[in-house]
Amino acid sequence: MPNSSKTFLKSPGDWRTLIVAVAVYCGWFATIFSHKQLPWWATFALLTWFGAWHLSLQHELVHGHPFRNPRLNAALGSLSVTIWVPFLSFKRDHISHHNTTLTHPQLDTESYYSMPEKWQNSNWFLKSIYWANLTLAFRLTVWSVFSAVQYFVADAWRAVRNISNARSAWMLHIPGIVAVIFIVTRLADMSMLEYLIGGVFGSHSLNMMRSFAEHKTLGEDSTRTAMIDAGRIMSLLMLNNNLHIAHHDEPSTPWYQVPQVAARLNAYERAEKIDALYRGGYGEIIRRFTFRPYDQPVFGQSVVVFSQQSTAN
Repeated sequence: MPNSSKTFLKSPGDWRTLIVAVAVYCGWFATIFSHKQLPWWATFALLTWFGAWHLSLQHELVHGHPFRNPRLNAALGSLSVTIWVPFLSFKRDHISHHNTTLTHPQLDTESYYSMPEKWQNSNWFLKSIYWANLTLAFRLTVWSVFSAVQYFVADAWRAVRNISNARSAWMLHIPGIVAVIFIVTRLADMSMLEYLIGGVFGSHSLNMMRSFAEHKTLGEDSTRTAMIDAGRIMSLLMLNNNLHIAHHDEPSTPWYQVPQVAARLNAYERAEKIDALYRGGYGEIIRRFTFRPYDQPVFGQSVVVFSQQSTAN
């Protein structure tokens, strides 16, 4: 067998990621071109599924799989089926997330918390938004739409001002958007509104199901990450990124090896110690946190503090 260092795949097992990519794009194209033969709810469900799966695929590409050449990874992820985020901008922000203080509102690009001083100076409405955004009902509806539009506009403005790599990211992103719109509206004759509801906002919401409870702010710096013990179907959709402690421990590990990393590094036990292990998978997340916050909204305070305050009140 040839040495893996001489192949175009980064790891010998990355053929699995190529199979996922083929499934994602074939499923997406099949949904688009068969939408007139499908009931509206099936079209919505399939667009939501394949869009969210595409976002999981992009996450894998950001971390350097399946190809050894990063340009090939960018090319594979650049057909912007979910439209709202340029691949290279996502790569910039997500790599920053891995290299900073997790959940810190001023440093972590994926934080949903408030700094203590900002919290003290916020009015009741802003505080209500922070609290609501720690519930699944708000995060997957109002915040899904707001954050997608906000990120799209903000990153486009960064491109105009040529901040970071935003301009080059959009130079790759714009042809992808044009291609998707052309395929959807001209070739498949689908309403763009129908596509936006399922292929953009629906898929974004489903993807946010994964990110909803994957981090929790704590007083100590070392353990701010969760483990969601999902079933096979949801784990495949999320490409095992639900085993988030293991992913942060070894972020360059390909998705199909993450369960072994979790077992080797005692990720389940570590998550359980900080009350961030969800053995019931996403069903447990839905049952517990649809209308109840999974944490308090101020950076640096643990859920234990929140529970004590709730008891006191």
